[in-house]
Amino acid sequence: MNAVTKSLPSVFPGALRVWLQRLHLAARRALEGGAGGQFASLFRGAGITFEELCEYQPGDDIRAIEWKATARLGIPFVKRYIEERELTVVLAVDQSGSMWFGSDTRTKWQTAVECAALLVLLAAYNRDRVGLALFDSTVRHYLPPRRGLRLALRYVALLLHQQPQPTRTSLNETSLFLWRVLRRRSLVIIVSDFLDTDYAGGLARLAKKHELVALRVSDPAESTLPPRGLLFLEDCETGQRIFVDAGRAELRGGWSNVAEELAKQFATSTQGCQTDTWQITTRDDPLTSLRQWLQARQRFVRYS
Repeated sequence: MNAVTKSLPSVFPGALRVWLQRLHLAARRALEGGAGGQFASLFRGAGITFEELCEYQPGDDIRAIEWKATARLGIPFVKRYIEERELTVVLAVDQSGSMWFGSDTRTKWQTAVECAALLVLLAAYNRDRVGLALFDSTVRHYLPPRRGLRLALRYVALLLHQQPQPTRTSLNETSLFLWRVLRRRSLVIIVSDFLDTDYAGGLARLAKKHELVALRVSDPAESTLPPRGLLFLEDCETGQRIFVDAGRAELRGGWSNVAEELAKQFATSTQGCQTDTWQITTRDDPLTSLRQWLQARQRFVRYS
């Protein structure tokens, strides 16, 4: 039995334990591939923290002299600082009804869970504090940021034992909740399909206080309706059911137009508050997508 197996909570059945071990290996491969350094460099503005006053020594930077202490004690003192290396990461994962959707082998919820779990483990391996929030129309679960692999595995366990709820998404409500409870500047990653309206204001308020990343999960069928004749569709959030003829050109065109409008709303809402974005579909490999996003994120931080 290896260290990973020993660390797994007993709530995991066999199949999930195998899946989580594979996820551990993926996180390890990401770190070995340089993702750890990339992940730490995501965070802008961590800066430095005052540590202590020390007597001035030849070669010290004179700009660091603490003049009040120097005048009081009669000899020059300088301020010593330490770099803030600890990163606080908070994952907010959407579990509203629309996350049930999936036209292939995976749903949006399964994709979101795998991405979130990978990020939780990556943060834990990087010795960062990590927190988790699960939301739909409101925040249903909140686990404040803590450090430690065993605790991170508990967070992953919570993710795996949740399912999307037949409710709508409220990104504004979630943004307001996080804005209120997170005192320390954090890297906040919202994992959602962003099928909501008028959420730009909530994101902008949160982005003023924290580093914000919008991870948008989508399914190819949401933008292009499959040409399969009559389809029975159900709204996962309202329960409304209809039959549609997918072969009709008008319907297919309207379907694509709605998808384009939602994509434009997402782009406008995130660009307006300088929120970084990561987009993934249910057909993408989360680890490959993570690596691509980390590389893009480094450029975003460097030039923003």
